[in-house]
Amino acid sequence: MTTFVEKWEVLAAMAKMAEGQERLSPEFQKRLAELIEEKGCSKREFARQVGVSKDVIIRGTMYGIVPSLQSLIKIADSLNMPLDYLLGRNEDAHFYKSETGATFHTRIVELANEKGVKYSEIAHKMPFPNSYFYDWQREKTLPSLEYLRAIAEYFKVSIDYLLGRTDEKD
Repeated sequence: MTTFVEKWEVLAAMAKMAEGQERLSPEFQKRLAELIEEKGCSKREFARQVGVSKDVIIRGTMYGIVPSLQSLIKIADSLNMPLDYLLGRNEDAHFYKSETGATFHTRIVELANEKGVKYSEIAHKMPFPNSYFYDWQREKTLPSLEYLRAIAEYFKVSIDYLLGRTDEKD
């Protein structure tokens, strides 16, 4: 029997998804369950080990709700794996952590310079306005996972490279 609190949590998660903040992913749900099983621990213990709240892990395993980018990065960093592997988008778990200390903010500048394009040119091919690039640079925030994926595809690099998590472009 579902409690009122559980129903409220599901409705809140659905509202966030409608706002574009979160989304459902059966692939992520399955991969997360596999990783917890491999570790041989409880969801609470797994959450502690990877540095996120138990609610993030519970929502991921029960409903397939993809957490914030920051939580995804924490999980992937602690398990030393690519984001696309964690999200269940590929089966390649090989990951080599960046030694350069690059960030999304430096990588986007480098990639635009390498390609010889301005943010406005890139934005014409993106699902967001060019002002977002300036917001990301000024505020030191990160784009959503969907926007990161679009930018990574444009530059033909992985989202991990774009975020500065690895120095391997693909």
